[in-house]
Amino acid sequence: MKRGTRLILILIALALLPVIVKLQSSIDPGRKQFQPGRGVASMVTEVNNNPVVMPSQFIAGTLIGFREVVAGLLWIRTNDFFHTGNYEAVIPMTRMITWLDPHQIDVYRTGAWHLAYNLVDSSERADYRFLFPGIKFLEEGIQNNPNVSDLEFDLGFLIYALKKQDFVKAQYWITKACQESDATNPMKRQIAHMLEKQGKIDEAAAEWRKMLAQAISDLKKDPNNFHALEHRNVCKRNLDLMLVRQTMRKDLANHRLDVKFEASFKRLGPRQFQITGQLLLPIGSRVDVMLEDADYKEPDMKSFTWDVDPNQTVLADTGMHGIFVDGGKFSRKFDVTKDSKQYPFKAERYKLTLFFNPRIATDYTQDFTGWNGEGITDKKYLDTSTPGLRIIKKVIYLKREDII
Repeated sequence: MKRGTRLILILIALALLPVIVKLQSSIDPGRKQFQPGRGVASMVTEVNNNPVVMPSQFIAGTLIGFREVVAGLLWIRTNDFFHTGNYEAVIPMTRMITWLDPHQIDVYRTGAWHLAYNLVDSSERADYRFLFPGIKFLEEGIQNNPNVSDLEFDLGFLIYALKKQDFVKAQYWITKACQESDATNPMKRQIAHMLEKQGKIDEAAAEWRKMLAQAISDLKKDPNNFHALEHRNVCKRNLDLMLVRQTMRKDLANHRLDVKFEASFKRLGPRQFQITGQLLLPIGSRVDVMLEDADYKEPDMKSFTWDVDPNQTVLADTGMHGIFVDGGKFSRKFDVTKDSKQYPFKAERYKLTLFFNPRIATDYTQDFTGWNGEGITDKKYLDTSTPGLRIIKKVIYLKREDII
């Protein structure tokens, strides 16, 4: 090609570039909503000052209609951050990717998981404040991708069941997931588990029977259907175990065990303290811990934002992370001297809640307590404020000087 011809073609291409950008904007009605880079500076400030910005060549790619391509390239870069342990950099990257391509299911799932689980303190304790942005990020993903079971299931199981122990909302979202065409049998089995976690044993048993009947019907149609065979065996086993436990535990309310709960807080030094106590339940039982500003309220977020109040303090050791009970005693030392960002302790007063919830206890512990705590009592700390549930709870109010 002659040099003059090449120059003419380059000039034509440059002249057409503004036209391409203009046309791309008009044919892509969602472009403004998912404008790349919008709000990135705010994220960089909020998440550990990570220098995460979109390279100029990537921005150019989005302008001429290659948003999905750019999103894919950024996702590759995000995986590099993940595998090097730079979890805080993952969050702004997932935000940029979903602006570019709001149909990246795995990005929504991964971003919410990192928010809820991977922004941790020096003891690997997740930052409870970021749980709520994680919820909203998944809700945004569901809104942009209706009828996709994975997002709805993650919101129900990974967030509401495992992190918040809110089994009513967990059941709601898992049920929605199971109504989608791509739902799997393991997803469907979680409906029965969530009913059991709420202490609704008859309803849970009915759910197991319904799934068992469907699996048997599928096997009659195709005896070589491995998934139906596995589903039938799991449903039958869980139903049988539940019925055995129901029989074993039916008389617990008539012979309640006094757990004689006690708990105390001791300051060991600046940002160091110890929680000890007594709970007369089997080894492996757990005592949950919530230490929060005395006036703390969970945020009512209308839409996704990564901003959390940097002045709020919430420390949560709950569920499987609760304090281990051994020989009727429990104790744990807390050292948050390296975690002033996650636990700023700016308030003057704090609320320390120590509690045992039978609905999240192990099967072995529930053999003593029952699903709803019907087998336990306590002269000082029995809490029956939730209808149908008996928990053990003690609240201790602290001053800032008790901790700092």
